[in-house]
Amino acid sequence: MFRPVRMEKLSALLLGADARAALRGLGKLGCLQLAPAEAAPGCTSSEPRDKGAALARCRELAKKAEGLRRQLGGGRGAGFGAGRNTLNVEEAGRELAAIEAQALPLLERRRLAAEALAAAIAAKEKGAAYAAVPLPSDKLGDFRFLRCFTGSLPSENFRRLAAAPDEKWLLSALSERAGRTVVLGLADRDSAAGLEAALKNAGFSPEAPPGRPGLTLEAAAAYFTAEEKKCRLRAELAGSALEELADRSRGALAAAGGAAALEERLLEAEQSLPRTSAAALLSGWVPAPKAKEVRLELEAATAGRLVLKAAPAAGDVPVLLDPPPLFRPFAGVVRAYGLPGYGEADPTAPAAVIYVLMFGAMFGDAGHGAVVCAGGAWLALKGRGAARAAGRLAAYCGLSAAAFGLVYGSCFGLESLRKYALWRDPLEGDPFGLVLAALYAGAAVISLGAGLNILNRLAAGDRLGALLGRFGGAGLLFYWSAILTLSGGLAPRFGLPLLGAALVCWALEKPLECLAERRRGNKTEGWLEISAEALVGTFEGALLYLANTVSFARLAAYAMSHAALLAAAWSLRDAADQVWGHNSAAGLLAVLAGNAAAIGLEGLVAAVQALRLEYYEFFGKFFEGGGRPFKPFVLEPGGMK
Repeated sequence: MFRPVRMEKLSALLLGADARAALRGLGKLGCLQLAPAEAAPGCTSSEPRDKGAALARCRELAKKAEGLRRQLGGGRGAGFGAGRNTLNVEEAGRELAAIEAQALPLLERRRLAAEALAAAIAAKEKGAAYAAVPLPSDKLGDFRFLRCFTGSLPSENFRRLAAAPDEKWLLSALSERAGRTVVLGLADRDSAAGLEAALKNAGFSPEAPPGRPGLTLEAAAAYFTAEEKKCRLRAELAGSALEELADRSRGALAAAGGAAALEERLLEAEQSLPRTSAAALLSGWVPAPKAKEVRLELEAATAGRLVLKAAPAAGDVPVLLDPPPLFRPFAGVVRAYGLPGYGEADPTAPAAVIYVLMFGAMFGDAGHGAVVCAGGAWLALKGRGAARAAGRLAAYCGLSAAAFGLVYGSCFGLESLRKYALWRDPLEGDPFGLVLAALYAGAAVISLGAGLNILNRLAAGDRLGALLGRFGGAGLLFYWSAILTLSGGLAPRFGLPLLGAALVCWALEKPLECLAERRRGNKTEGWLEISAEALVGTFEGALLYLANTVSFARLAAYAMSHAALLAAAWSLRDAADQVWGHNSAAGLLAVLAGNAAAIGLEGLVAAVQALRLEYYEFFGKFFEGGGRPFKPFVLEPGGMK
């Protein structure tokens, strides 16, 4: 519960012919992380370990399956499909080739239909402006005594031209689009130059209307409307044919893509195994509770033809966190900071409790907590994966806020309920008491962090750090001596010597470490540098405890700001009621807006500040991180993560 899952190192010497069966079994089980293994001295591989060509073939097939799935409208694949274990790579290749042979003509047909539809739509839209013009669409430039001008110009310029008409030409507006007027201009041969110059000065853009041989502009517009309908029908038929092929091929595509992906994983795993002409060496990390399962699977896959060896965890051991179900939503909070090392404590459970309590203290309101809890419960029921975990986390935080709301006597800020408070509202009485409570809570969190650091140091064999470190035994002695002395719980004649002893221990840690290193024959810095570093570190440690403790005053500060925001909302309600009457709509709106702002804004602030305190003031005392995540070899979805 408070440590990462214990790991074992399993090594199996098995026949080369059984290697694939063993990997299939392990991949199905999904609880062993393959680790590099070195062959015994004198063992040489009798076959190339490079599976590059086969891997490239598998990746090509997987890429082709994904491409066909997308082209056929199936969206992105969701992993292995039905029948994925019944096909080999060659069969998958033939399946994909057959589907591709059917898909390519249909895809080309759809492409051509889409291009024709786009052209028909463009012609229809352009020709619609000329639908009322009875002139021949294909002979506008062939009149002997008449010049035609078609195009568009800015609407404002057209209005100026229309306001001062010239008797030598005719300029008619056909339609307006995007601030420009589509016009038809007519002039005789002698007046054409004048009309052309006037249009040019007005920003005219020539545009030839779409035409059809033998049809007027009016008839051509009707033709293009009908053509657009025909093209749309052809595009729909092409799309339907592709949808039909997609429906028929969905299972085959998933099976072929799954077979290629599965074979790729197996090839990658095989490539990592040291081999001889007859044997292969398989090695990996397995969670200790699953070790028996892995052994049974290997024995079944190889019919007992193997030699198994188990070794305790050592070296670069992967880390698997497995907190109790109640605390699992908070595992993501820990991973966001980093994974603990294999020998470190798993902080998920204490981090969960601390985070929830700090959030509740800053967001204490029974009504708001109930809203957050209800929203989190809904998300936990309806969501999946990360969303579900976030919903559970929000539900816990909402319950904590509701509990602190009872302590503060706050429910949506209603004044009438404050008399039922188990303690008092954050804004009432002496605020120093609330700040002092927050500081003592911070002292407890910091002390817990130092305690976990002591456990980590002892587990790592660093007794000196556990005893004399700033977050070790000496650190706790200094911290609580200072707290008890300042609070009057410990007389100065006892407290000050304890403080001095703790500071001396801090100062001695670095010199003693260097002395131990020199006895081992390792070079270290000079005594002057070591002494200076020890003194600076001692001073820094004292300041760090002070700064970290003061940081927890924000628990009280944000609790008061939350209460102040609600008080402001109700004050606005009172002011509105004085103007518009008792229980006015404006007053009700002020209360609703204030509570909504408190839930949204203060909820976000409380969540961020609780996370900040947890990461810096709690994790910073013991969490070294650097853990490598446990990544099991998995062939099937749903394996251990």
